[in-house]
Amino acid sequence: MNDLVFPSSFLWGAATAAHQVEGDNSNSDWWDWERRPGTPCVDQSGLACDHYHRYPEDVATLAGLGLNTYRYSVEWARIEPEEGVIDQDQLDHYRRMTDAVLEAGLTPMVTLHHFTLPRWLAARGGWLDPEAPASFARYCETVVRALGDRVDWYCTINEPGVVAFGGYLGALGFPPGTHDLESWERAIDGLIAGHRLALAAVKTARPSAKVGATHSMQEWVPDEAALPMIEWLRHRNEDVFLEACGDDDFVGVQTYTRVPVRLGRATSALLRLALRNRWAVDRFVAPTIRRQAQDPAPPLPAGTRRTQMGYEFRPEAVAATIRRVASILPGRDIIVTEHGVATDDDAERVEFIDRGLRAIHAEIQAGIPVRGYIHWSAFDNFEWVRGYSMRFGLVGVDRSTLARTVRPSGRFLGEIARTGRLAAAGDTAPRSG
Repeated sequence: MNDLVFPSSFLWGAATAAHQVEGDNSNSDWWDWERRPGTPCVDQSGLACDHYHRYPEDVATLAGLGLNTYRYSVEWARIEPEEGVIDQDQLDHYRRMTDAVLEAGLTPMVTLHHFTLPRWLAARGGWLDPEAPASFARYCETVVRALGDRVDWYCTINEPGVVAFGGYLGALGFPPGTHDLESWERAIDGLIAGHRLALAAVKTARPSAKVGATHSMQEWVPDEAALPMIEWLRHRNEDVFLEACGDDDFVGVQTYTRVPVRLGRATSALLRLALRNRWAVDRFVAPTIRRQAQDPAPPLPAGTRRTQMGYEFRPEAVAATIRRVASILPGRDIIVTEHGVATDDDAERVEFIDRGLRAIHAEIQAGIPVRGYIHWSAFDNFEWVRGYSMRFGLVGVDRSTLARTVRPSGRFLGEIARTGRLAAAGDTAPRSG
């Protein structure tokens, strides 16, 4: 059998987010959220991986693996610590960091918003503030002008559906922790407006840049009874944001698992009725969804293999979400901007990459324009409310010393990136270490 060959221009990379790796992001809403009385966060981010200071060695490590792309975020809370006040030193920091990425031979892909907000905007309601989209666009244009011709790829908002669902419906324990349908809907509107204005701002400052949002998507597998509820939820969490990205240059797909949903006939009938009534949605449907989303070990068939996050181990789920994007935005370039697994057994990470890439290759062969694979994550990091217990990294980080250790999975993905090939027989990296 022949090896699986990927396009020569394929983007092969790993991703991080500023708050999760940089450390001391003390002017952000998440920094405050981690310290709030009754916080759902099990850890405080603290120094994180100290990537803010250690980025030169970290970037060199990623390049040494054989990757050609690094997706990272710039931190709005650092760059605009007060409304309308731009910290030039912080812009200079991200310029230096981007120069290091380029000098290492990596393509920079910059995310402009990855979950965190400046404290001043959070105090005004975050994405509920009518001025938030325009404020975000101004910040985006400032960053893009500062980075100049260094960056050709921008992600505007990371997982807007998760921002709205997780923080404004309160489903994932994210700030600001509102729990009502109106806040959820207003946040959705604000995020869509923010993305559209940011797209225009980036294009104004850097017309040749490739710009898109990144989308959290699941392989939903509802039974017939659950289908109406899942269609309703998927529209609000996924489709409404995809449909707002019709002018984007690419779509970022971020998929970690498959979610089976099974409902009895009686429950299904009640939900069908409830979905027709706003009061019932607010009082019954939304709280039910919120409770289920907060379950650390969601119901799965007996014997289902799980990750540290409690998800089903299902690397092939990304193929289903790629196909869905292709059905909604046919012909649009797709980049898998996140795909990964939380595990203490790196052999599972090797398997996850291997099986996921085989599924992605099949979609490319079917004619879907998938242009890249960016693994989550480059380093073990701060996994939001779950803290430091979730290990996603191609590179391990010792929490006591912050020493980095390249895992076999990093070398495995790096070798695929170097050659553009995946062995047909599934010959993988060493399964220990």
